[in-house]
Amino acid sequence: MIGNKIESKVAPTHAGGPLLEVKNLKVSFETVNGRVLAVNDLNFSVQTGQRIGIVGESGSGKSVAAQALMGILRGADISGEIIFRGTNLLELEEDHYRKLRGWDISYVFQDPLSALDPIRTIGDQVSQVLRLRNVKAAEAKNKTLEILDRVGIKDPQRRYNDYPHQFSGGMRQRAMIAMALIGEPSLVIADEPTTSLDVRVQAQVIDLFNKLTEEQGTAVIFITHDLSIMAGFAEDVYVMYAGNIVESAKTDEIYYRSIHPYTLGLLGSIPRIRGPVLKSLTAIKGKPPAPTDIPPGCPFHPRCTYASSECAELKPTLQIPKSGNHLSACHHSELLSQKNGSR
Repeated sequence: MIGNKIESKVAPTHAGGPLLEVKNLKVSFETVNGRVLAVNDLNFSVQTGQRIGIVGESGSGKSVAAQALMGILRGADISGEIIFRGTNLLELEEDHYRKLRGWDISYVFQDPLSALDPIRTIGDQVSQVLRLRNVKAAEAKNKTLEILDRVGIKDPQRRYNDYPHQFSGGMRQRAMIAMALIGEPSLVIADEPTTSLDVRVQAQVIDLFNKLTEEQGTAVIFITHDLSIMAGFAEDVYVMYAGNIVESAKTDEIYYRSIHPYTLGLLGSIPRIRGPVLKSLTAIKGKPPAPTDIPPGCPFHPRCTYASSECAELKPTLQIPKSGNHLSACHHSELLSQKNGSR
């Protein structure tokens, strides 16, 4: 723990139930080509201390959904419910929502170089959350040095006065994580936090988030396009495509008993270091649809090797097939469940 919190959290206490519950979340934007539905009927929940992963290609709606949770989307039409500790955040005034950010709910942006202010020191930026809560300067600095050390920044006393350009990519990402953690939030949303980092630094970042949940009971929503990263981190995985959740399950279920063609395609593109050696990786044909041009029926059907005429006409619902044990939005989930259930 960083220490006792300086002030009580804004969100009311909520005995029992999930920390966060997202119900029928829709996010759309008005464009020159008409209204675009970027997130469509998103439903999931997060328990205190839980680690979940949201996976999908670029354009699947992951980051839009995350920014909707944080209340930082501008010009978007958002409907549904975002219930945090029993309070629907979409009904809060902006002033109240602002007090949650960085304190109860924190966000780690995927590009630390653009997210960090180039003309302010790392120490100044990391300590900002505390200073906005009227923490005395000396105490804010001490807590900042403590969290910089905790996220693995060596010699924090010296690096406190460095600028972002003096940090490596991995160190900047650590600074971003320090900014997210310094208020001891109940929930951290990490948006592609390992993008552009080498494998060694990626493993260190994952380890840092694991320690966060174990030591502080902080829940983490980890957003990534790389399904392999989730193996050592997430307890539950939600796979998104074209603004929809197409499969959700425990992590082992996703890896060993997936029942959606899109998830199977993502898994087929991951190199194996154990088990049978693959002669070649499997690529998903085509490209994800533009938000302005989502095909009718199942949005994945133009790229799917299992597609039938039904797939082109009728959008599948997210449900558990008779011989399966987790949710999938595919007309052929029953077939895939029988085929892959014993893998």
